[in-house]
Amino acid sequence: MTTAPLDREAAGAAPGSRPGAARGDGSGDDQQRTSLFFTIVLMAFQGLGANKLRSFLTMLGVIIGVGAVIVAVAIGQGSRDAVAESIQRLGTNVLTVFPGNQRRGGISFGGGSSVTLTLDDAAAILKECPSVQRVTPTVNRNAQIKYKNKNDNSSITGTGKDYPLVSAHPVAQGRYFNQSEVDGYARVCVVGSNVATNIFDRATPIGKTLRINGQGFIVIGVLKSKGGTGFRNPDDAVFVPVTSAMRRLFGMENVNNITVQARSFDRMAQAQAETEAVLRKRHKVNAGNADFTVFSQADLAETQNAQQDTFSNLIRYLAIVSLVVGGIGIMNIMLVSVTERTREIGIRKAIGAKKSDILIQFLLEAMFLSVVGGLLGVAFGVIGSNMVSASNGWRVTVAPESVLIAFSFSAVVGVFFGFYPALKASNLSPIEALRYE
Repeated sequence: MTTAPLDREAAGAAPGSRPGAARGDGSGDDQQRTSLFFTIVLMAFQGLGANKLRSFLTMLGVIIGVGAVIVAVAIGQGSRDAVAESIQRLGTNVLTVFPGNQRRGGISFGGGSSVTLTLDDAAAILKECPSVQRVTPTVNRNAQIKYKNKNDNSSITGTGKDYPLVSAHPVAQGRYFNQSEVDGYARVCVVGSNVATNIFDRATPIGKTLRINGQGFIVIGVLKSKGGTGFRNPDDAVFVPVTSAMRRLFGMENVNNITVQARSFDRMAQAQAETEAVLRKRHKVNAGNADFTVFSQADLAETQNAQQDTFSNLIRYLAIVSLVVGGIGIMNIMLVSVTERTREIGIRKAIGAKKSDILIQFLLEAMFLSVVGGLLGVAFGVIGSNMVSASNGWRVTVAPESVLIAFSFSAVVGVFFGFYPALKASNLSPIEALRYE
């Protein structure tokens, strides 16, 4: 095995050779210590370079562990950001009131099967709940829409005047319908961006008549593109006044749900409590048999984040196990290296090398394996995250703190698992080491 020159100065003994001693300024000691340190570093690199493939395979566990930690955190954070963005598209500070369960003969028909919510409920929530800023009742059915020779089966959504504000879905062209049009069952509509493109051949639809279930509705606006928010894509929908949808199109007496916007995020819990209190009073029910359910954005975000945390933690724990296995590999190889270089250690000690010199050399070798493995692992993690995103279409977010934590942990692994082999090497007896074959 290749080693550095083993002269007395490199070994750290060199009794009587203190160039600065005559001047009494200590500069010679500093130069000697600096030269000794760089010699130890050089010998550590040479020790690893003598078996390049073995050194790389030793680092592989650290590389995979660090890379896996970064990929896991990137996937988890990206998924969390995507969920937050999706929830944000539903609207800001929003609660949604759904009908409760319908039961017959002890059989439940599931959430939303009851028809208990009305337009009067929506008006009462807005009037009697101080923490509520806006309310929009909603109905939704599919219906045939037609313009000239173009027709499609589209989602027809009946809403109140505040839908663009409550649902964070602003108007791109024209305007949204007002309260007088809602009260007057007006035959006006606002179309989603996809409807405007597909049905009206990219021409402006403002002022044109769109037939919905055979009835003519004047298009007064086009909404901005928003993207899907679950099972329905609002870009594919046609929006009409909720009263027009209920009475003119579908013959409905009850609304599908009521969307409630709190005055601020901090007042969402208070708005939810006030909404539940008003509806219980109006429906003459108590908390135990309420015929409605109030669903909060915060609940959805908390549930989704809990699922993402479980997934991320699972991968993170597997990655930590991989790092520990990599550390054990470093310890194993360093112990083998100590055995292989027993005579070298004996010679160095015989010509004056100190215990600390040997300890530092082997500890540097272990740290080099872990640090270089950590750097390669960081590169592997960043590239791997981008590959996962490109191949699966997932959103990934590589956080700088996750990179720093993973790299720091790999360095700690090198020190922890490299200390025992280094200590064993430094404690070898020179006489026994020189006898070793």
